[in-house]
This record gives sequence, C-alpha cells and structure tokens, in this order.
Amino acid sequence: MKQLMYTGILTAALLVLLANPVLATDAFNRPGPYLGLGMAGGLSEFSGAARGAEDSLGFNFHGGYRFNDYFAVEGLYEYMDEFSKTVEDSAGERAKAHIGTNNFSLMTKVILPTLGLSQLQPFVAGGIGFMEASGDAEARNGEVHRGGNSVEFAGRVDGGVDYFLTPEISTFFDVGYVIPTDRLEHLNYLSLGAGVKYNF
Repeated sequence: MKQLMYTGILTAALLVLLANPVLATDAFNRPGPYLGLGMAGGLSEFSGAARGAEDSLGFNFHGGYRFNDYFAVEGLYEYMDEFSKTVEDSAGERAKAHIGTNNFSLMTKVILPTLGLSQLQPFVAGGIGFMEASGDAEARNGEVHRGGNSVEFAGRVDGGVDYFLTPEISTFFDVGYVIPTDRLEHLNYLSLGAGVKYNF
C-alpha cells in the first residue's frame, strides 16, 4: 500500500513538471539581472555564553547578475529576528537575552548542470561580507551584562535550487551557513530560506 502511495505521489510530481509548456532550453539560462525575496529560518549554532539560544525567523533579499549558463554574482541581505535565551548571573538573577543579526554578503554563484531539465537549477555559492549583531543582554563569565552591538567581517556558504515557473519567475530554496570571523565567532547560524525571484 505504501509503495503504491509513493508511486502515485512520484507520478503526480512528474506530471506537474511535464505539464509546463515546453520552452527552449536557453529560455531559462538567459543572462541578466534578477531580484529575489523570501522568508528564512535561523537555526542557532551559537557557542559560549550564547549556547542553547532559541531559533529565529527572518527574511532575505537577493540581487544578482547572471553571466551565462553556469555563473552569476549575487548580493544578499538577510535579517534574523531575535535569537533568545534566558541567562542567569552568579546571584541567581535571570534575564532574557535577545540577539538580532543583519548579514550582508557578496557571493559568487555556480549553477550546476542538470540532465534535460533546465527549469530545475541547483547551485552553490560562497563569499564574504559582514554581520551586525545586537543584543539587549549577554552572559559573560557567569554574569549578566548590558548588551550592545558589533559589526565584523563574516563568510557565507550557500547551496540550493532554483525552479523556473516561467523564464522570468522562479522559486528558490536555499541553505546558508554564516561564519563571523572575530569577536562574534560564537554566533554561527544556519539559514533555511525559500521565496520567489524575478529574472529581468
């Protein structure tokens, strides 16, 4: 029974893909600029005093230029709403710490070849930019201190897939890993994003 159900789901998915109008392969690989907007979820991998922070929700904005079938450059802005954690000082006083992040990255994007399905385009990307983190409290050496904000360089690696509904409109799903390089190095997080792009 389960095998029959899985076969039905797979068949339905293939029919949806095949039902799209058959367009020239080049229609989905045209060079030019694009913009994208999507929701994102932040999965905290914080360490140190921020270890155990709750996950977050935010959004990301993409803008880029595609040069050919396989290469593009992309700028990305991502905002993560406050990661939060309850912290406690040596006297037993508890406070809720909130950490919000803004991540800006300039990346090189490589579109991976697919066999015969040009509408589905997996990609990998990587680059560097900067991250701003701000918090209203932080735990340091067993004490709760007033928060602040800090900006520093951060690396980012991405992977995902674009699926073209038309030559102009595509949906995307991506996974990004943000890697601050200095004092914020304990604030690494994983981003899961999905949204829509418009290709000019």
